[in-house]
Amino acid sequence: MTVLPFSRRVPLLNMSLSEREDEAAAFWLSVDETQWQETDNIQRLHRQISTIWQTPWVASFMGGRASLFAVIRTLDLKPGDQIVIPAFTCQCVANAISYNGVEILFADIETGTYGLSARGLKNVLTQRTKAILIQYTFGLVCRDLEELLSIARQNGLWIIEDCAHATGGTWKGKLLGTLGDIAFFSSERSKIVNTIHGGWVITASPLLGERLYKIYQHSPVPDIHYIRRLLLTLRHAFAELKSRNSVLNFEPVPQMQSAELSGLFTQQYHWRMAEPAAQLLTFQLSKLEYILSRRNQGAAFWLEWTREQGLPQPTVRNDALNTWLRFPLLLTEPKTSIISKLEKLLNVEAGVWFTTPIHPQPCDLPHCPEGTKASRYCINLPTWLWDEEKNNADAPFQQTGNGA
Repeated sequence: MTVLPFSRRVPLLNMSLSEREDEAAAFWLSVDETQWQETDNIQRLHRQISTIWQTPWVASFMGGRASLFAVIRTLDLKPGDQIVIPAFTCQCVANAISYNGVEILFADIETGTYGLSARGLKNVLTQRTKAILIQYTFGLVCRDLEELLSIARQNGLWIIEDCAHATGGTWKGKLLGTLGDIAFFSSERSKIVNTIHGGWVITASPLLGERLYKIYQHSPVPDIHYIRRLLLTLRHAFAELKSRNSVLNFEPVPQMQSAELSGLFTQQYHWRMAEPAAQLLTFQLSKLEYILSRRNQGAAFWLEWTREQGLPQPTVRNDALNTWLRFPLLLTEPKTSIISKLEKLLNVEAGVWFTTPIHPQPCDLPHCPEGTKASRYCINLPTWLWDEEKNNADAPFQQTGNGA
């Protein structure tokens, strides 16, 4: 492998942030908190989402995990019911399900798109299975998507689309999130759009929509101290992105709380979105087309680079528009032994999603060999690449030479 043309280390997080979000965060921090509830940013956001996804039912929450927590309740899943999820996911997903007392069935994946495999799904279904979760890992449309949808419908299962990595992606001209019964999205800092924490749920079903609305109405708004920390965290992240001085004199909002990592319930799974976060998300969604074009440019760069290096490539469906949140690379040796070397060689921050089938918790699933393999050998690379002429994350990336 040869050194790549990035003069600055390419980060994984926060690349979609701009002056607009930073200035908005500064404004919200400058006004009295009593004014926060006098705005209509939530309503504006819901109308925007409804227009983009052509869906009548929208509810916004303070995280993708909070959104999934609401989805499970919307489906009225009870203790003893089972839901199938891919054996290559995050603990946040498992928490949102188990906090509702629902049993998780892990099904194996395929390592073309790192999505749930049809065979894996068939192998784990029982009479108590009520739903499946289709996860578009790294923003890739699943290889077995048609069959997954068919199996679910044949067995009378609810279809949940996990679009946390796939905001704006399409399959056969249809937006991801509109293929199943209900879908959730994330605007956590590592996702396509970024409000540090945030998410939303959509459905076209009147039955589910009415339930969702009731759940949303009874969900509390985060306390003001948390929202101030979130806004300060965004400002600090943007300053770091722009190499500006930023004094860390507050406690940043973490990506996961320590209690979550221990499997303990935290109140954030109950929270609906606050007005300041709603405005930030509106700004991010208004430039979704540009965000996706940047990530597709970066993916094109990595596809060419892996081809030239003779490295394995993910499966790219001709009938899909991937969002390419990350570019997955399946290594031939354990990631723990080589990731630091690769980061130095490529001058990028490499991601480890996922280190176990239920990242980051230890988990032994002998019936899921592909998920276990991916957990050990798959790394992911950033797809929002620097523009080296301007050294500016907002400018389009210009590939120089042959990229190798």
